[in-house]
Amino acid sequence: MVNAFPARERVFITKLTEDLHLSETWDEFDEEDRNLVTWRFPRALEEEPETGEQKEHSEWEDEDEVEDEESKAAVDRVLKKYEKAPVEDVDADGTFEERYERFVKEKMDEWKRGYYKVGILLLLLK
Repeated sequence: MVNAFPARERVFITKLTEDLHLSETWDEFDEEDRNLVTWRFPRALEEEPETGEQKEHSEWEDEDEVEDEESKAAVDRVLKKYEKAPVEDVDADGTFEERYERFVKEKMDEWKRGYYKVGILLLLLK
């Protein structure tokens, strides 16, 4: 995937990658020279064992099937944990600019209240 993630999403992606026992890299580039984040299964880089005997090969297949079932169950457990997690809608309060404008307005209103309180007190004291 193109690495255009904000910092908190990168933290989430790293945590998910660790939970799923995947290998991740953040420093690869595509043909258009865009930075990519890539995930790989741990065995994706390992070579297949070479053997000439069919019996040994079928035993490996049986072991792989058992490992696949265990892997699927482990992945399901991890994903269920994330399914139950609350989802925060960052745009529920508006865009960043809208939130910033509200923040500035609130701070200005707070400053005005304090300023005029002092002004009224000074008038009353005269």
